[in-house]
Amino acid sequence: MRIRNNTVFCFLISLVFFSCFVAQPALAAPFSTSREYHAMLSGRTSRDQRKRTHAIESYFRRVNPRLSAANASRYAGLIEKYSQHYKVDPFLVAAILVKESTVKSNAVSKGNYGLMQVNWKANGPWIRKTFPVRTTKQLLEPENNIRIGVHILASNIQRAGGDVDKGLDRYRGRSLASYRNSVLRNYSAIYTLFARR
Repeated sequence: MRIRNNTVFCFLISLVFFSCFVAQPALAAPFSTSREYHAMLSGRTSRDQRKRTHAIESYFRRVNPRLSAANASRYAGLIEKYSQHYKVDPFLVAAILVKESTVKSNAVSKGNYGLMQVNWKANGPWIRKTFPVRTTKQLLEPENNIRIGVHILASNIQRAGGDVDKGLDRYRGRSLASYRNSVLRNYSAIYTLFARR
């Protein structure tokens, strides 16, 4: 009886250790507590624009080595342009773009198109009314795709009362902690490149 109790006791101790130190749960709202995200609130000035775009370009080429320097620069410039227009953090846009398409402009998956993986079925009707985009081929064009993706993200964050994590849930189409955490990992990596310069 003593051996059996010791075995059960050891098993329970192992389970507690595993759950406390190994199987850490995903953060429910990672952007609300992100040091990097809050630090970037003061890094969005026009003075830091070149530094920001360079960090985004560098990260894009790291995650997609086949991406040309010209396209990395073009995409970073478009992100900067439309992030300013819609008042969204450019690193957040870049982090989502990496998560969604791995910086592949021709990415198509389950009705989602382009760099920002814009869902045509859900968004096509209002996109046609709002933007000069009539077909999925036009949606795949990087400038159209980034502009529309940033517009959707900004609208979702606004509808969520400024809560970035809830805005990401809306962008994704459902609440998924692993998605938010993956976007934050990309964000933090871009911020690290920015902070080094």
